[in-house]
Amino acid sequence: MDQTNGNNKMNVFQKLIGIFFSPAETFKAVDEKPSWIVPLILMIVGVIVLQYFIMDIALADRVKILEARGMDAAQIEAAQNQSAGTAKIAAAIFGPIGVLVTWLITAGVLIFVGNTIMGGEAKFKNVFAVVAWTYPVSLLGGILKSFLIISKNTSIGVTTSLAALLPTPDIGATPSFLYRLLSKFDIFTIWQIVLWTTGLAVVYKFTTKKSGTLVGIVWGTWIVLSVVLGGLIKMGF
Repeated sequence: MDQTNGNNKMNVFQKLIGIFFSPAETFKAVDEKPSWIVPLILMIVGVIVLQYFIMDIALADRVKILEARGMDAAQIEAAQNQSAGTAKIAAAIFGPIGVLVTWLITAGVLIFVGNTIMGGEAKFKNVFAVVAWTYPVSLLGGILKSFLIISKNTSIGVTTSLAALLPTPDIGATPSFLYRLLSKFDIFTIWQIVLWTTGLAVVYKFTTKKSGTLVGIVWGTWIVLSVVLGGLIKMGF
């Protein structure tokens, strides 16, 4: 049987399983028939459900951070009252939008570097489909992190990155440069990077080495910018 025809016949469940166990074949199917509706729906449901279960804990952690930063009781109470009625609704609306925007930016940067710098030829919809179909790995990471947050009853210090090797920064303090750097090397992020490399090699007809270079340029630039900016802006998770 012709392999191309076989790939085209992969249904959504085969693709979802294939992302974990046979990504190259799955991305061939995605490239031949670019689609992103299913991962988009999965993302919307996943983000809303996970946010729902950890939102109360995240809000409690926010209070701890505000206290650590020296805000008085009246300011903290005002922040709590403001967040209590809108946080879950805002998360349900803006959480999925934020992820979708991240997908769009990621695909845009990848196709700019791939087409302009690396000399490839690919369509945005194909690259976007590759980015979208790596979401199941991100969802798996989100489920694990949510489980850890619920079991520890705090989101502070919960990570699946190399930052777990270092002491958790004091509440409200800006993490050290090393902590910020190691936090970018998350096991599920690295897994997605490997999948991007595999998927873009299919879309661009690049070698794995050239595709890895493309992804490495984008990922490396993101690490530098986020680590540097993370030292300038205090952010509570």
